[in-house]
Amino acid sequence: MIPSPAVAAGRRARLLGPLLAAALATGCHSDRSTASATIRAYDEELVRAFRTSDHDGLAAVAAPKEAERIRVLVDMKRAARVVLESELQALEVTSATPAGPDAMTAEARERWRYHDRPLDPGRPPGTVYVSDMTLRYHLRRDGGAWKVAEVDTLANHYLEPAGFSPEVRARQQPHSAQVGHGQ
Repeated sequence: MIPSPAVAAGRRARLLGPLLAAALATGCHSDRSTASATIRAYDEELVRAFRTSDHDGLAAVAAPKEAERIRVLVDMKRAARVVLESELQALEVTSATPAGPDAMTAEARERWRYHDRPLDPGRPPGTVYVSDMTLRYHLRRDGGAWKVAEVDTLANHYLEPAGFSPEVRARQQPHSAQVGHGQ
């Protein structure tokens, strides 16, 4: 006996519903995995660029405008005769949303530990900062590779030094240029 069109549609929905849900879940996981790998590669290159004052590797992980922004910050550190020593202690991509076939927006929670290391002998190292950050990454596929196009800092909570806030520092040192992650 051939089922009525309504019964057949119901059976297809019962069969396809779980498959569709699994496909959507896999797509979300895939987007999050892609975003996580892209952000991790970008963060690792940031650490290397700031530590070595060498920004040649940025083009592989950042779109031109973002790479130029980081180059300027690296050059500012070098001009001040310091390098930024940093460590990504935690990275969790909390969401990844496609914004077209070659674009994605991702949000991540990151914990960074960083300080300025002077290049001149005898100068003391800078203050050690530990910061929990919430960041929004705008990712673009460029030449087949995913790259960071822009980063927005949504929240930045300093764990160390105790009681530190950028607002207090700005009042204490109005002309200092604090350049760190998320700046």
